Amino acid sequence: MSLPTRQIGDLSVSAVGLGCMPMSFEDMVDHRERALQTIHRALDLGITFLDTANIYAPTWDTVGHNEALVAEALRCYTGPADRDRILVATKGGLTRGPGESWGRDSSRSGLRQACEESLTALGVDVIDLYQHHRHDPVFSYYDQMRTLGELQEAGLVRRVGLSNCTLAELEIALDVLGGPHDGGVVSVQNEWSPRYRGEADVLQRCTELGIAFLPWSPLGGSTQARDVGSHYAAFAEVGDEIGASPQETVIVWLLATSPVLIPIPGATRPQTVDSIVRSLHVRLSEEQIARLDATQPEMASMYPDDLPRSPLT
Repeated sequence: MSLPTRQIGDLSVSAVGLGCMPMSFEDMVDHRERALQTIHRALDLGITFLDTANIYAPTWDTVGHNEALVAEALRCYTGPADRDRILVATKGGLTRGPGESWGRDSSRSGLRQACEESLTALGVDVIDLYQHHRHDPVFSYYDQMRTLGELQEAGLVRRVGLSNCTLAELEIALDVLGGPHDGGVVSVQNEWSPRYRGEADVLQRCTELGIAFLPWSPLGGSTQARDVGSHYAAFAEVGDEIGASPQETVIVWLLATSPVLIPIPGATRPQTVDSIVRSLHVRLSEEQIARLDATQPEMASMYPDDLPRSPLT
């Protein structure tokens, strides 16, 4: 099935991607087959962008779990999707240790090791899109971006991106690596949802430069996704008007926010993928978009720099 597309650097991908992180939550460990079916359903329906990260795993000693799951899903896929058109994005720079201790390591050796381990978990020779997960305060952001560029120069990654970055950090990355037309930064993966719209300046800059903006937790995260219409009544009301669920309404609203925005909602069931794809065929009026834009997010600023609210994201 052919879906509307948007750009990540030089590559056209489906206008929505699939966030694979929830498939590695602890309660999904015994449902691996269902996880594989969910990814296969996404591919069957035309989704060509899969998002993962090395730390997406049920426990600290299973880092790489989600990457390996994605690799298995692609390896055993027998459907109509063209593997060469599927972009897999992963991330590096966060660490997990014994006792679920969380940290950051964007040293030159640390990021190189994380990248090489991701290559192994994904079963590839080069990573389609490698995103720096989060600023490591031990090192300057400039040096971390130079390391990211070295991975690209070494042929370990095709495209580079950022995650959880501020506008100041994005500008540093652009200075070091260039933008999408220079073969540099092609994506930013920041939180953006009805709940959180804290880095509007980053989204605006991405829109200006044609950098793909990939909102994580686009439905408000696992705490709100199921009941987003209860938290934000306007999405339920508009959904009723257009014959869509509140979740589908959120996705189509996000798509209307910027031409570079590519939502990556998570899923653990094939039926959820069906709903994600349905959102691509829904349209909002200007008045409806204005009503949804007027909703007030709960979170007004980025989380403190010590630990994220959800260390997996």
